[in-house]
Amino acid sequence: MAPRRNARGHAVVALTALAMAALGCAKVGRTTPGEVTGTAGGAGFDAAPRDTAVATDAGAAEQPPGRDAAPEIHVVPDGATSGNPPDAACATQSASAQSLPLDLFMMVDSSGSMTEKTSAGTTKWAAVQAAMRAFFNDPMSAGISVGLQYFPLIQPNVGTTCASNANCGNFGPCDLYRTCFGIGTTQIVLCTANSDCKTGESCVQLGQCPVSGGSCAPLGVYCPLGDTCVPYDGYCHGRDRCDIAAYATPAVPFAMLTGAASSLTASLSDRQPDGRTPTGPALAGAVQAARTHATATPDHKVAVVLVTDGLPTECTPLDIPAIAALAADGAAGTPAVPTFVIGVFGPDEAATAAPNLDALARGGGTGSAVVIDTSQDVTKALQAALNRIRTTAVACTYQIPPATTGAIDFHKVNVQVSGAGGASSTVGYVNAKASCDPNRGGWYYDVDPATGQTPSTIIACDATCAQFRNDASVRVDIVLGCQTIVITLEDAPLARNTCRSL
Repeated sequence: MAPRRNARGHAVVALTALAMAALGCAKVGRTTPGEVTGTAGGAGFDAAPRDTAVATDAGAAEQPPGRDAAPEIHVVPDGATSGNPPDAACATQSASAQSLPLDLFMMVDSSGSMTEKTSAGTTKWAAVQAAMRAFFNDPMSAGISVGLQYFPLIQPNVGTTCASNANCGNFGPCDLYRTCFGIGTTQIVLCTANSDCKTGESCVQLGQCPVSGGSCAPLGVYCPLGDTCVPYDGYCHGRDRCDIAAYATPAVPFAMLTGAASSLTASLSDRQPDGRTPTGPALAGAVQAARTHATATPDHKVAVVLVTDGLPTECTPLDIPAIAALAADGAAGTPAVPTFVIGVFGPDEAATAAPNLDALARGGGTGSAVVIDTSQDVTKALQAALNRIRTTAVACTYQIPPATTGAIDFHKVNVQVSGAGGASSTVGYVNAKASCDPNRGGWYYDVDPATGQTPSTIIACDATCAQFRNDASVRVDIVLGCQTIVITLEDAPLARNTCRSL
C-alpha cells in the first residue's frame, strides 16, 4: 500500500456571439470586380468558462459528427442568388464541402489510484469504464474512429511490491518511500535525500500504522492504538515503462464506431488499475500515435483525449510545464493534433489539480481542462465531457471542396455567412491562426498556400467559430473564383482593422 498523494504528487497527511453581418471590412483603394465592402464592428469573443462537468442529459442537443455538429458549408455557384452573395458574379466553380471526419486517440490513466471510491461507492475506474462504454456505444458517436491506450504500461513478471533491490532484478532499484522528519513535523512530504528537507529535518523511511491506520515516521514508533510503525511496501523503479514508443502503440488500433465498440469495451473490461502515473511519456506517445494517424488520413481531424486521476509521479518529463510543451508541440505541428484533458479527482484535490491540467489543455490548444469532482456522478459527468469533445473537436474545420474544372486558385476563395434574414457578409482571410483578430475573427488554411503547399481544409478563427456554434440559423458558404478578401492590420495610430483583396 502506498501513501495517499495530493494533486502535486506529494503525500500529505496529518502527522459567439459575434454578429457576422457586422463583420465588415473597410474598403481598400478602388472597388474592383469581386471586392466586398461592409460595416465595421462586431462583438468580441470571450472563451467559454471552465466546464465544471455538471451532469446533464449528455448529448441531448447534439448531432452526429460530420452532419450537423457545425454548419454545413456549401459552395455558391456562379450566378447564385441565395442571400445575394456579393461574389456570385465572379464565382466559377462549385461543389459540396463537409466537416472533417473525427478520429480520437484516447490515453486513459489506469494507475493504482483509480481504485479510490467515488461518492456513489464505486471506484473511479468503474465510473470511467461505464462512461467510455456509453460513449463508444452511443449512436451519436457513429462514424468516429477511436484508438485506445493506457498508462502506466507495466513490465511483465515484476512484483507489485519490493523490500530490497534484489526483489526487482533488472528493474530496480526498489524505491522505498521516504519523508522529511524532525521535531514539530506535522506533514509528510516525500524526499530522496536530507537536502530535500528543511533545516533540522532528515529524510527518513516512511511507515504506516497497520491497526491505527495512516502514515507514520520514524519506523518503530508506537501508533495511536499501540501498534508499531512498519514500512510501506517499496516499488521497483523500472516496473512502469517510460519509453514513448510503447505508449505510441495502441492497445486497440484506430477503428470506426460504433462497430469498434465491442473491441474497445472488451479492452476496458480486461484492464485493472495498477502502477504509478508516467504522464509525460504517455502524452508524448499519444501525440505521436495521433500524428502518425493524421498523416495517413489527411482528410480527417485527429485529436488526443487524456483522461487522468493524478498528476505525474514518475518518468521524464515530470514537471507540468515540460509536459504542457509536449501537448503544444502536437497542437502546433503539421498535421496539428490538439489535446483535450479530463481529470477525475477527490474534492480535496480538484482545486489544486485544475490549474495544472488547464496548463496541459492550453498547451494542447483546447482551452481549459474538464475537472470532475468525485462527489459528483462521475460516470454521467465524464460522458458529458466526451460528448462535448465529440462536437467541438470538429467544429469550424471544413474540407475544401474539389474544383469541378481545373485546379483551385487559393487566392480566389472566400467564406461567406448568411443569417436568418438572408443578409450575408464575407469573413476575412488571415494567413494563420496567430493572425486571427480576437474581435473580427476570420479564417485560414491548414497550410499557407504562399509556401507552395496545397491546403486541404479551411479553419474558422475562434471569434468566428463562436458564432458558428452559437447561432443555429447561420449558413456558411464557400465562394470559389473571386479574389480573396483579407483582414489586415494597418500600422496606423489606432491599429485599425481593414480588409483587402489578396
